[in-house]
Amino acid sequence: MQDSNTYTNSVNPFTTDYNTPFDSIPFDRIELSHFIPAIKEGIRREEESIKEICSNVDEPTFENTIVEFERSGTMLGDVLCAFEALHNARSYDEIMEVSEEIHKLYTHHRNNITLNKVLFARIKHVYEKPHDTLTKEQQRLLQETYTMFVRSGANLNDKERDEYRELCQQLSSLSLKFQENVIKDTDAFTLHLTDEKDIAGLPQDLIESAALTAQEQKKDGWVFTLHRPSYIPFITFCRNRELRRQMYMAYSTLGAKGNAYDNREIVIRSVNARLRLANLLGYNTYSDYILDERMAQNSDAVFSLLGKLTWAYLPAAKKEMEEIKSFAKRNEGNDFEFMPWDFAFYSERLKEEKYNLSDEMTRPYFNLEQAIYGAFYLATRLYGITFRLNNEVSTFHPDVKVWEVLDYDGSFLALLYCDFYARKGKHAGAWMDSLKPQYHDVNGKDHRPHVTLSTNYRKPQPDRPTLLTFDELNTLLHEFGHCLHGIMSNVTYATLCSPNVLWDFVEMPSQIMENFLIEEEFLKAFAFHHKTGEVIPSHLLEKIRKSITFQAAYQCVRQTGLGLVDQAWHNRNKPFEGDIIEYEHMATAALRLMPVIEGTAITPQFGHIMSGGYSAGYYSYKWAEMLDADAFSRFKEEGIMSMKVAQSFRDEILSKGDTEHPMELYLRFRGRKPQIDALLKRDGIC
Repeated sequence: MQDSNTYTNSVNPFTTDYNTPFDSIPFDRIELSHFIPAIKEGIRREEESIKEICSNVDEPTFENTIVEFERSGTMLGDVLCAFEALHNARSYDEIMEVSEEIHKLYTHHRNNITLNKVLFARIKHVYEKPHDTLTKEQQRLLQETYTMFVRSGANLNDKERDEYRELCQQLSSLSLKFQENVIKDTDAFTLHLTDEKDIAGLPQDLIESAALTAQEQKKDGWVFTLHRPSYIPFITFCRNRELRRQMYMAYSTLGAKGNAYDNREIVIRSVNARLRLANLLGYNTYSDYILDERMAQNSDAVFSLLGKLTWAYLPAAKKEMEEIKSFAKRNEGNDFEFMPWDFAFYSERLKEEKYNLSDEMTRPYFNLEQAIYGAFYLATRLYGITFRLNNEVSTFHPDVKVWEVLDYDGSFLALLYCDFYARKGKHAGAWMDSLKPQYHDVNGKDHRPHVTLSTNYRKPQPDRPTLLTFDELNTLLHEFGHCLHGIMSNVTYATLCSPNVLWDFVEMPSQIMENFLIEEEFLKAFAFHHKTGEVIPSHLLEKIRKSITFQAAYQCVRQTGLGLVDQAWHNRNKPFEGDIIEYEHMATAALRLMPVIEGTAITPQFGHIMSGGYSAGYYSYKWAEMLDADAFSRFKEEGIMSMKVAQSFRDEILSKGDTEHPMELYLRFRGRKPQIDALLKRDGIC
């Protein structure tokens, strides 16, 4: 991928046949200057297709209207997916500028489509006719298409449509700016240390990584950042309490420091614009608008779940917090005042004491290279699929590796792009995304998906591989589960392909994979000591199993609190005018387990709900945990590595995408509605 932002006379790769392996995106021929012209061309082509649909004098039918519309934006979708992968991997200023322009062009284009009266009239005509001759998948596509138009303002009058357009443009820009501010505020902070006493207790690989960062910045000593591979181990292992406090405060005030990257005004403008948009469409709150198209269906169901979790977990979470505070005082004295920057540090010490277990004991067995093949091994055991490294496919960054995924019969199933390492400008966290969706074209050809798996692990050093903590291994398996969802897709229409399912169902196929982490048959297939080659010993596995519920109640209450913050912003029926930090603290007061530190807040950096698509839907993680625990209980009942159960999961869940309502799919796989009991049992609550 070339970085030039200067237009050249080279042929735009997006407008010609790729002539690449598996029709993969030719990133090696793409320049940044190609994207805007390609987006405009994709928009032009889709507009031409829609004109043909609207000018068709024949009676509207499923084929000449719904299917033609479904297939009208193929090129535009390919360009957008390619740019999103690049943007997530390398967010420097030039890319952000292009991203802002693309958001404006695309938002304007989508509004032109969804507010097209002639097109909607044809869709509505088809929708209102009897559907008896349509398959379930066709009925689902028709329902989703009609609903998308209605929820995008198709029934509004002209004045309301103009306001709807303006709100969409505003929200698109605000989302992008919020995301950019978090990235830049994260990159703006570094902690530079030169005294060896200050790095006491830190893992050796973190020290080496910090030394390398310092060298790159032409500094002595060590440089630590707020990127998770640096921040998390620092706050967990650094013995210098003052330095932990500094790192915690820098991290917990992201987007709220009063600098150029402050997100507080963006938050207010965003939630108020969302409320107005929902009101325009006939909903009392933005949460009502979002949940109308979710598995939960309404806020009553969301608050019911969050309430049940609070009732079940909060007493245990309070006991866990008292235990860690008592432990800290036992080590530091009775006058010790426990603060939030102490939590990770003393939690790790307490876990070591209770279970004689630490990340540094397990990390040598979790070499990233071996963990990757461990994930592949699990997929092979369950589904019979295999993975083959392909060095001929060009990528969106030099760090990226690509694997061909082959089905059990040897046929091509997908391409898997893996981008594992943290770097400046790369988006934080971990995610799965799609470069190409799965679908069948008009000739019946199955276009197989191309998916990405991205994490932010420390890059290996010449004499030291990338060694993962148990939590990082959990993240790898989680995102790999998302990838398997995309890889297994087998639908006709791209709109309905996996993982394009309802938001509170999408996390279930990923979270179910995490259950295998404490299974001996899985771990012993890849967890070898990176120096001695010794397989992870059974006594260490037993410690992992016993510690798996360590502070599970605290973690659940924390997630429940985040869900409540989300609902506090989006279940409002009046515009917000106050202080966002005070409002956030008020929303979570009943669940508070540690002191509130002035100036710290979640909302100004809460990308999931402000720029990541989870607005009014963050409860989805706990909803999906209920589903995945209940679904995995079938594996527990019939065999952890049962290919029969796995095939059922593939046939009824993974391959179906959004071709049916997820509750129908779940009922067929599990034989009954989901229950919360398996989750409570797994977390040791009952």
